[in-house]
Amino acid sequence: MTDAPSTDATGPTATDSVVDALKGAVASVEAAIVRLEGEDAAPDTVERLLSLVEAPALGDVVARHNALTRAAAIVDHRGTLPDTDWAPLADLGTRLDDTVDRLQGHASALLDETFADTPVHQHLEYLQKAAVDESLGETLQLLVLIEDCLFLWHRVRIARDGSDPQVVAAARAALARHFEGDGDLLRRARCALARFAEGSPLEVVRRLSSSRTTRVLSTLRHDLDDYRAAFRADEAGWLADEDPEVAEALDSIDSPLKAVGGALGDVLERSRARVTETLSRDDGDKTSAADSGGP
Repeated sequence: MTDAPSTDATGPTATDSVVDALKGAVASVEAAIVRLEGEDAAPDTVERLLSLVEAPALGDVVARHNALTRAAAIVDHRGTLPDTDWAPLADLGTRLDDTVDRLQGHASALLDETFADTPVHQHLEYLQKAAVDESLGETLQLLVLIEDCLFLWHRVRIARDGSDPQVVAAARAALARHFEGDGDLLRRARCALARFAEGSPLEVVRRLSSSRTTRVLSTLRHDLDDYRAAFRADEAGWLADEDPEVAEALDSIDSPLKAVGGALGDVLERSRARVTETLSRDDGDKTSAADSGGP
């Protein structure tokens, strides 16, 4: 993603630049839709989240996204959208924009609590509650879907009314405002999740011994990775100044031995190797005994 051009420019070049930014704002919504409405998703996840943040009525969000995608395709092909196709979509912009603000506010409020000055174990308990009871990961995924709806809507509106400088300026402002919020959420969520690796190696081992903890943290980590990829965060430089230890801690969620680190990690690695060797030797002895007719 590139920064939006200066608001002083309102000619064709400025309009084209904004349209290009809208087209490239969201890389893909596939992961978000699978997370929210796939086989493993909780029933009515989208409806529950929209109700939780008191969002305005949007109807079936995936259906809305499909309709806006079709409208944008017509615009790309014909250069505009007929009035009959635009009429049912025209009033969506304000509702979508409001919904994005509300979802960002909900996620931000959850993360505010995780940055309280609390011991790591209390922090992780709250983070698990935020992820499970308050649906932090799903909220971020829904943001991806709703924002793509909003950017599609702005593309269609510009095709119809792009001669009005205020239409282009509104799209540019939406891009800038929401990307700033998205980048802040990603950085803060990654920092909050990385705290699980704080403390001594033995404390980390103890946390990793809970299958529920590792399952919840791993799911949230994947939600963050999908959110990061959907918004092309690396291209936008959202994590350019991130502490390298944050990335290392997040990587270790999927690699417990790496999380332990140091001498203790080496000990556990050697122990695992010995267990594997013993099991292999026992299997070999049993096979030899069977071949020789032994018991």
